[in-house]
Amino acid sequence: MAETEIGAFTPADALRIWKAVLAFERGITVDSSDERRFVPAPIYCKNRSTTLEIPAYGCMQVVGTEEIGGQNYLIVDRPFDYSDSVMGPFLFNSPTAIETEGLGVAQNGPVFRAIKDTGTFTVGTRLNPTVDSFKLSKGPLFVYLGEDDVDTDIIKVERCETPLLAIAGGSGISANSSGEVTAKQPASGNWTAGTITYTAWNPTGVAISSNALCLIYPVDAKWVALELC
Repeated sequence: MAETEIGAFTPADALRIWKAVLAFERGITVDSSDERRFVPAPIYCKNRSTTLEIPAYGCMQVVGTEEIGGQNYLIVDRPFDYSDSVMGPFLFNSPTAIETEGLGVAQNGPVFRAIKDTGTFTVGTRLNPTVDSFKLSKGPLFVYLGEDDVDTDIIKVERCETPLLAIAGGSGISANSSGEVTAKQPASGNWTAGTITYTAWNPTGVAISSNALCLIYPVDAKWVALELC
């Protein structure tokens, strides 16, 4: 029987099978050359919009699911959608645009290509979906890693939702309102004065004092500021 026919085993095949059995019994992995590469499942999505095409690498908000031809698709739209009681998560489109009401695939991550809105960013700057846009601007949900030369204004980002230390502006932040804060800069000892500013919300009925030290937390794709005593 030829080696290429089903059911034929070469000495090399037999050795690989024997090594795999031994590895299984010992609870270890086989040689790297015998391992099979893990391929993530595609994240299928459908553009809900009847008027807007989702550009390559565009930021998309998940707003629901739909089964099409036996395959489940995440329904996505341009940020922001506030129609549900909770904020839907965000994905990034693949290198192929998704036409109106069309089907596509989102990036798996953990590092994503995204479209920046305007300006330049320092590594570590926190970014966020932009209102009525498929681009990112400053905010709490992602962290800027660097530029990507695949196309104009394409950047690399990763999810990051940790809080930051910040200083409220000279006018503070009024009750139930938003204002500018400046993130403190990490150092080997205590934090130092920083230069990166963000918009943060004070959802309480008490104003945040002028130049107060705050913790800012990501809540529903917004920074929420809490004054530290």
